[in-house]
Amino acid sequence: MEERFIVFTGRPNSGKSSIIRKITGLNTRSGKRPGTTRRVSIYTLSRDLSLVDMPGYGRITGASINATSQVKDEILRFLESQGDAIALAVHVLDLSTFTEVSERMERKGIIPIDLEMIQYIEESTGEMPVVAANKIDKIRGDPAPILSEVKDRIDEGSPSETGCPIFPVSARTGEGLGLLKDAIHRKLADEGFRTPFKRVT
Repeated sequence: MEERFIVFTGRPNSGKSSIIRKITGLNTRSGKRPGTTRRVSIYTLSRDLSLVDMPGYGRITGASINATSQVKDEILRFLESQGDAIALAVHVLDLSTFTEVSERMERKGIIPIDLEMIQYIEESTGEMPVVAANKIDKIRGDPAPILSEVKDRIDEGSPSETGCPIFPVSARTGEGLGLLKDAIHRKLADEGFRTPFKRVT
């Protein structure tokens, strides 16, 4: 069996590496400063399955425009070249800043970075990624309207009829991680893999 991948993507400081650690127990690099992960990092989970921790996709604080562009190109090259081998993609977005960042980019005529990455994953793999809407603990009041906005924005740019599964989570408090982990388990099982990490029951 050829090597397959479970890929995690996200903007710098979205909490991607923290979620990976909480779900899998892998000791991935992360930090308070955005852009701690700057290279495609691959971790073997089982004989035929590896986890890919992508660098932050988007502007990296403290990095030059050229360096940021190189990171972006590395991410896109991997997705394009390995699209058929990706068993599952998980995109992590920062729910607490999603609306503000998206509206700011759209005013400049730029597609929001989270939406751009989700669309690119769908084009490369033929399937929508699972979306982990992180930092729900930072939302004041009812998060439902923001989650609904995220879903609507994703669906607008996708030809998929099934929609995009969105899981509100908090890497800091652990809220929602059980449901996300179980969804990942089910998807890997559908792809013929025994889950490489303990399933939430």
